[in-house]
Amino acid sequence: MELNKTIRLGMLLDIYGELLTDKKYEILSMYIFDNMSYLEIANSLNISKPAVLDAIKVAENKLESLESKLKILNFRQRLQDIAEKSNNLQQDLLALLKE
Repeated sequence: MELNKTIRLGMLLDIYGELLTDKKYEILSMYIFDNMSYLEIANSLNISKPAVLDAIKVAENKLESLESKLKILNFRQRLQDIAEKSNNLQQDLLALLKE
Protein backbone atom coordinates (compact mmCIF):
# COMPACT_ATOMS: atom_id res chain seq x y z
CA MET A 1 0.00 0.00 0.00
CA GLU A 2 1.40 3.39 -0.92
CA LEU A 3 2.28 5.75 1.92
CA ASN A 4 -0.30 8.48 1.20
CA LYS A 5 -3.06 5.88 0.97
CA THR A 6 -1.89 4.28 4.22
CA ILE A 7 -1.81 7.64 6.01
CA ARG A 8 -5.25 8.55 4.67
CA LEU A 9 -6.69 5.19 5.69
CA GLY A 10 -5.17 5.55 9.16
CA MET A 11 -6.73 8.98 9.54
CA LEU A 12 -10.10 7.67 8.36
CA LEU A 13 -9.81 4.79 10.81
CA ASP A 14 -9.14 7.26 13.63
CA ILE A 15 -12.20 9.30 12.68
CA TYR A 16 -14.73 6.63 11.72
CA GLY A 17 -13.25 3.43 13.16
CA GLU A 18 -15.89 3.04 15.84
CA LEU A 19 -18.50 2.66 13.10
CA LEU A 20 -16.84 -0.53 11.84
CA THR A 21 -17.46 -3.92 13.38
CA ASP A 22 -15.01 -4.81 16.12
CA LYS A 23 -13.42 -7.48 13.94
CA LYS A 24 -12.98 -5.23 10.91
CA TYR A 25 -11.57 -2.49 13.12
CA GLU A 26 -9.12 -4.94 14.68
CA ILE A 27 -7.98 -6.31 11.31
CA LEU A 28 -7.57 -2.90 9.70
CA SER A 29 -5.80 -1.56 12.78
CA MET A 30 -3.34 -4.46 12.73
CA TYR A 31 -2.74 -3.86 9.02
CA ILE A 32 -2.26 -0.09 9.24
CA PHE A 33 -0.93 0.71 12.70
CA ASP A 34 0.94 -2.51 13.47
CA ASN A 35 2.17 -2.91 9.86
CA MET A 36 1.27 -6.59 9.87
CA SER A 37 1.02 -8.60 6.68
CA TYR A 38 -2.18 -10.35 5.62
CA LEU A 39 -0.66 -13.68 6.60
CA GLU A 40 0.46 -12.41 10.02
CA ILE A 41 -3.04 -11.08 10.72
CA ALA A 42 -4.63 -14.32 9.53
CA ASN A 43 -2.35 -16.41 11.74
CA SER A 44 -2.86 -14.12 14.73
CA LEU A 45 -6.65 -14.25 14.48
CA ASN A 46 -6.94 -17.85 13.25
CA ILE A 47 -8.74 -16.85 10.07
CA SER A 48 -7.89 -17.32 6.42
CA LYS A 49 -5.80 -14.90 4.40
CA PRO A 50 -8.72 -14.31 1.97
CA ALA A 51 -10.90 -13.41 4.98
CA VAL A 52 -8.32 -10.81 6.01
CA LEU A 53 -8.17 -9.39 2.49
CA ASP A 54 -11.97 -9.21 2.32
CA ALA A 55 -12.28 -7.55 5.74
CA ILE A 56 -9.70 -4.92 4.81
CA LYS A 57 -11.39 -4.19 1.49
CA VAL A 58 -14.86 -3.96 3.06
CA ALA A 59 -13.59 -1.75 5.91
CA GLU A 60 -11.70 0.52 3.51
CA ASN A 61 -14.80 0.92 1.32
CA LYS A 62 -16.93 1.68 4.38
CA LEU A 63 -14.48 4.32 5.63
CA GLU A 64 -14.27 5.97 2.21
CA SER A 65 -18.06 5.91 1.89
CA LEU A 66 -18.45 7.59 5.28
CA GLU A 67 -15.90 10.24 4.33
CA SER A 68 -17.61 10.92 1.01
CA LYS A 69 -20.84 11.63 2.91
CA LEU A 70 -19.60 13.31 6.10
CA LYS A 71 -16.33 14.90 4.88
CA ILE A 72 -14.79 15.16 8.35
CA LEU A 73 -11.25 14.42 7.16
CA ASN A 74 -11.66 16.95 4.35
CA PHE A 75 -12.85 19.55 6.84
CA ARG A 76 -9.89 18.86 9.15
CA GLN A 77 -7.45 19.20 6.27
CA ARG A 78 -9.01 22.49 5.19
CA LEU A 79 -8.78 23.81 8.76
CA GLN A 80 -5.12 22.78 8.91
CA ASP A 81 -4.43 24.58 5.62
CA ILE A 82 -6.11 27.73 6.92
CA ALA A 83 -4.12 27.56 10.16
CA GLU A 84 -0.86 27.17 8.23
CA LYS A 85 -1.71 30.09 5.94
CA SER A 86 -2.65 32.19 8.96
CA ASN A 87 0.65 31.35 10.63
CA ASN A 88 2.57 32.26 7.47
CA LEU A 89 0.66 35.53 7.19
CA GLN A 90 1.43 36.33 10.81
CA GLN A 91 5.14 35.68 10.23
CA ASP A 92 5.09 37.85 7.09
CA LEU A 93 3.41 40.68 8.98
CA LEU A 94 5.92 40.46 11.83
CA ALA A 95 8.79 40.53 9.34
CA LEU A 96 7.25 43.55 7.62
CA LEU A 97 6.84 45.39 10.93
CA LYS A 98 10.52 44.78 11.79
CA GLU A 99 11.66 46.44 8.55
